[in-house]
Order: sequence, then structure tokens, then C-alpha cells
Amino acid sequence: MFETKTSETARKSSFTETLASIPQSIDTRLPSMDKQLDRYFDANISSIISEWGLVTRYDLDDLEHRLDMVSTEISTLEKWKTKLVDRAKNLDSAMSELEGTR
Repeated sequence: MFETKTSETARKSSFTETLASIPQSIDTRLPSMDKQLDRYFDANISSIISEWGLVTRYDLDDLEHRLDMVSTEISTLEKWKTKLVDRAKNLDSAMSELEGTR
């Protein structure tokens, strides 16, 4: 006589499950600026980096490597500078001796 819907009554969700699903349900249905910006940046990130001249992780790693190389070169040049200054003083004193003996 009366028809019942067994598929709907077989599994009823609890009140707390229903409340917990509301924010997710609303979030999926409403558009937001954040979602649109995320999708835009995901799709266009390489051209944005190129156009805006943004620094990437690769650029920073390369710059750090180059800085290490320059620091090493500066240290090497400073060591050679002290050796060259000492050598120039020795040559200067040797020249002074030679000039004085004439």
C-alpha cells in the first residue's frame, strides 16, 4: 500500500557527519578569488617568472655557487698578494744595494 524508499533509509548519516560536510560542500560550490588565482598561477607560472624577472630556486643556488667560487678566488688572490708584496720588497732592497755599490 505505502511505498518506502529503502535505499535512502538504509544508510542515514548522523547529524554530526552532516554538519561536518557543510563547509566542504559550500567550498566546492562557491567560486573564490583564491581558487581562480591558484589556477591562473599554476597554468602560467613559467611565463610569470620570465616576464616579472622573478628569482627561482635554481637562480639562488647558482648565485650561491658563484659566490663561493668568488670567495675562494679572493682568498687565493690575497695569499698571492702578500707573497708578491714580500717579493717586491726583496727586489727593492736588492736594487737599492746594487745602486749603492756603483
